[in-house]
Amino acid sequence: MANPNEHAEGMMGEHAEKEYADFEARVKRTIYIDHLSPVVTRQVIRAALSQCAHVVSVEFVENYTIPYDIPAAALVELDDESQARSAVDLMRDFPFIIGGMPRPVRASLARPEMFPDRPSPPGSKMEFLWLKQGDPEYDGMSKLKSLAKRQEAENMALIKGCRCHGVVLSAVLWVA
Repeated sequence: MANPNEHAEGMMGEHAEKEYADFEARVKRTIYIDHLSPVVTRQVIRAALSQCAHVVSVEFVENYTIPYDIPAAALVELDDESQARSAVDLMRDFPFIIGGMPRPVRASLARPEMFPDRPSPPGSKMEFLWLKQGDPEYDGMSKLKSLAKRQEAENMALIKGCRCHGVVLSAVLWVA
């Protein structure tokens, strides 16, 4: 007689494989748009892409390096992979302007690591461990930590500099 635990694990494995296959299909039909104006909305992106594709959903990518909610990038899911490739080619070949702003956006095909809700690949396992001074990985992690702090300080300096020089205000006036 079969073990009920083995049967349950098999069912969960099949579910995880199907979930990850659905996610991979979603990634293939999604594009990443960067250099968006801070005033661009979901409706503006839908309208801009309606000339070349049918937009299924728009998710703004959160920028965790700054304390302000300024959307600068979005993941846009389209109907199929061919529409995604066509949209990326269009934005690569022509200066594609979204929202009437005089700044062309960049587009690329999405990658799995861009999605905050990505499932774990079937069969993968996460391990966590505490590092102490003297561990071989400790120096590398210390370097990454100081690099992240430096990048955060540079981002804040840029944001404060832009606000002082009216860059954000001029972007809002452009739309009005």
